[in-house]
Amino acid sequence: MTIPVTLTDAAKARVAELAAGRPGAVGVVLRIAKGKGCGGNEYRMEYKEDADAKGFDVIEAGSGASLYIPMSDSLYMFGMSIDFEIDELKNARFVFTNPNEAGRCGCGESFALDPSDFRDDEGACGKD
Repeated sequence: MTIPVTLTDAAKARVAELAAGRPGAVGVVLRIAKGKGCGGNEYRMEYKEDADAKGFDVIEAGSGASLYIPMSDSLYMFGMSIDFEIDELKNARFVFTNPNEAGRCGCGESFALDPSDFRDDEGACGKD
């Protein structure tokens, strides 16, 4: 199953480049580290060294590499786009545009999620 997360060509190329530069890596895992940063959450990336996709949504990046998103975080990334840019000072970074963010910290590294946005008619995911 594919979640609606869009990677630009630049982001796909960077994921493939990262995987190719790490022996044994099949891609990159993107997760949300909760309780981190002044905004309460941060995006974290780490290498994935096995192709087991159990528990992950997988987005093909090309050249045999993929972006793996833990299913537990997929809901919070629904509709997100990911780009990769290098600015005029040669700073390279992934750019996450996530419509589910309730706010961003002034540093630009952490963000907030509003749990009420993920409630259904019965309460938070069917629980209160």
